Amino acid sequence: MSGVHVHTATPDETQALAARLALALAERGAGVVVGLLGGLGAGKTTFVQGFVRVLPGGQDLYVTSPTYALAQTYPTQPPVTHMDLYRLGSLDDLEMIGYRDLYFGGGITLVEWIDRVPEALPRERVEVRLSESPDGGRDVRVEGFGAGLDEWVKKACG
Repeated sequence: MSGVHVHTATPDETQALAARLALALAERGAGVVVGLLGGLGAGKTTFVQGFVRVLPGGQDLYVTSPTYALAQTYPTQPPVTHMDLYRLGSLDDLEMIGYRDLYFGGGITLVEWIDRVPEALPRERVEVRLSESPDGGRDVRVEGFGAGLDEWVKKACG
């Protein structure tokens, strides 16, 4: 089985896991898409907060879900773009917001609800699946696809 499964008991633990992944992907070099999957309230935005705030320039940033703006770029090193595809339903919708430039612009792109438009999934990506566990914590599955990303995931989260 590829990828890593982690249980986090608190939002702080979820953010700490995200921070480890952020540092590993920043070390690897910019230019990766991280898809965030899970139902409403699963912890996707909490994960993004931990990811953004650990990077240089992100410590004091206010991070929320860009549900209505669709995308928000943070001045971190490397730059992080946070997208939310919840309100989108087609490749045409994504094309209208210039998703290719956001996905492949050289920074790290975090995409909530990346599975809403499956035909736009990049071959090389990291997927983070979050779900609520019976104890109120989160079960988090992190998996890399292509370009040795699964090894980076295991290094960061394993």
